Amino acid sequence: MPDTGAPFLPDRRRVLLGGLGLVVGAAGLTLTVPSLARAAEADGDPSVVDDIQTIIGRLQQRFLAQGDQVRLANGIFLARTSEALSYAASLRQDGSWQNVDYADTTSSANGRVWSPYHALYRMMAMAHAYRDPEAEGHGRPELIEALNRALLHWDEAKPTCTNWWETEIGKSMAMGRVSVFVGDELSAPAREVAYAHNTGRRDPVGANGSWRTENYLYEAVAKRAADDIHRGYVTMSETVAVDLSGGIKEAVQVDSSFWAHGAQLYSEGYGMALFTIVAAWADVARGTSFDFSPEDIDAVAFYILDGTRWLIRGEIGMLYLGYRPPNTIDGVTSYAADFLEPLDRMARADEVRSAQYTRLADNIRGRSRGNGVTGHKYFWRSEFSSHLRDGYGVFTRFNSPRMKGSEYRSTFRPSVGNEIAWNASGATSIQVTNQEYGDLVPAFDWSHYPGVTAPYAKVTSASSPDNAGSFTGGVSDGRYGAGVLTLDRYGTKGLKSYFSFDEELVVLGTAISSTSAHAVHTTVNQGAARSNVTVGGRPVRPGTDSAPVTASWAYNDEIGYVFPEGGPLKVSHKKQRGSWIGREPVERDAFTLFFDHGTAPQDAGYAYIVLPGANPGRVRAYAAGPVVRTLRNDERVQAVTHPRLRLTMAVFHRPGVLDLGGGRALLVDQPALVILDRTDPSPVVSVANPDRPGLQLSVTLTSRGRTHRGEFTLGTGADLGRTVTRPLA
Repeated sequence: MPDTGAPFLPDRRRVLLGGLGLVVGAAGLTLTVPSLARAAEADGDPSVVDDIQTIIGRLQQRFLAQGDQVRLANGIFLARTSEALSYAASLRQDGSWQNVDYADTTSSANGRVWSPYHALYRMMAMAHAYRDPEAEGHGRPELIEALNRALLHWDEAKPTCTNWWETEIGKSMAMGRVSVFVGDELSAPAREVAYAHNTGRRDPVGANGSWRTENYLYEAVAKRAADDIHRGYVTMSETVAVDLSGGIKEAVQVDSSFWAHGAQLYSEGYGMALFTIVAAWADVARGTSFDFSPEDIDAVAFYILDGTRWLIRGEIGMLYLGYRPPNTIDGVTSYAADFLEPLDRMARADEVRSAQYTRLADNIRGRSRGNGVTGHKYFWRSEFSSHLRDGYGVFTRFNSPRMKGSEYRSTFRPSVGNEIAWNASGATSIQVTNQEYGDLVPAFDWSHYPGVTAPYAKVTSASSPDNAGSFTGGVSDGRYGAGVLTLDRYGTKGLKSYFSFDEELVVLGTAISSTSAHAVHTTVNQGAARSNVTVGGRPVRPGTDSAPVTASWAYNDEIGYVFPEGGPLKVSHKKQRGSWIGREPVERDAFTLFFDHGTAPQDAGYAYIVLPGANPGRVRAYAAGPVVRTLRNDERVQAVTHPRLRLTMAVFHRPGVLDLGGGRALLVDQPALVILDRTDPSPVVSVANPDRPGLQLSVTLTSRGRTHRGEFTLGTGADLGRTVTRPLA
């Protein structure tokens, strides 16, 4: 039976409050530090010595299992275990390598390399080879002798960098790895150098905190310091604590998303790094006296299974990641591949939920299209919508003034423009095969994000303005959901609403205007073109560029599109040329379907229905008689109804009345997103408002002389924008 994705931590969740790890339970707030008590009891216990040795062995296996290339957190490969003996042979007598500039201060951000990293990577490679039974350098004393000299020279040269990460975290990681692998084999002076240049410390805050704490743990483990190991584990568990403050903190949020660099969704990237580190330490300590408590394991599951899992269906549903090449891990080339190792580790560390972690990992590996979870989740803190069914997934990213929509992280290329400028303006990833977009990047047209209304022009600034439309958010009852983007960027305004059902995604737009000198497009989709590209059942020839569409439906790959109201539609089926930074240009066959609103539109609109996973015959039939009906699409209300599901979804931009037909009407006295479910005798309403804290809202349903009414008090702080669901009386 598919997992509905219902939160499994209703009563006991790790939270972040005043920097302490706390558990919320029926008895209130209590500090959970059983590890400290266990440390005191275990002092001098031989079993603890065995536990530490178990951790050391598992840490060594963790890194040796990554293969010949030595990996650090920055993804740069500068050394191989198989070449360890050559590194030792090329080391000069003073402990330096001739081709390493120890005085270099270049930041390793954006593909550049800090030259001293070459020395650090070679030291790690030699340490790995010494312990790797399959390596030519296994147990070779010349590797230890070379490491002694290389470490002493590092201490004399004291390399530094303009970027704090290299000197504080990257260097410490390398020193920690060396000490864990061969600390007991090094000379006393060299061993002390490794410890001295590992500046790790206990830090409970986010991804950087997990890196610092990991480095602290490396040294504690290498020293066999049981008390310090316990303290490090307590801090490591706090890095995935939930921030209940409602402020802007780098932490797991109450909706199980993750923020970094301000109010910015980073469940991938920094959030992935955090998960990787915490999962690794959970795995290496399992079954020992240092392992995570059940509450700590619950906290990781809340973050990943109730959170990050909803962002992944084979691929990560965040289209902007295509600005860079994906990594290849365990034979899988994917933007989600980085999650494989920590998912495998949590499958071991969390036996209760092992099957859920494994199912997600199998999905990323391509063994299944779905990830095992179905339903609708709106991340109200991070303004991200996920709609998952067995046969497809739809992901939509919004951006209000409360959130930072993009952070440009690649070298700016005038010929391409800012690739990620529009990634949070309603960008919608529609995934059935999970190869819809991966087969197109790097030749993606960054001015045609699916789901986005924007001037068709390159963004030529590295820092783009955030969306000024405050009434931007979503509502979800757990199975269905709606979202709204009040667009106000680059002189372009509009009201955009998205409604997700079992088989359909319905998207409405109205009040679109622009002062841009460029034509404004609403992109229905842009993806890899397949051999079945058709409009109205007729093939679209390769080479077609912006041809008018007069039919009521279109098809590509395994996705159908229906246009119940027509409109200024255009279709392209052509080769697009592009490249990733530093890579050779490539050509890809692209399918693009978009509304062309023209230059300086006034009060333009659109309506379309997406049918993911439907075959062409089903799409043709649906176009002849759409099941979902649009009730209104204007500046006051955007609403649709699904008679078969007895479900109505509406975005009330202003208070008002929505005529439901059949003598029924829905009255809402404040701006709100509303789901009306009439499957039971007592109608159930889900409501949300994204930008008015503590809003008091009244909903009234009149039906053939009967009146049902409900009063709703909406959230504040961390619960601003959160859905409230209850029956109408």
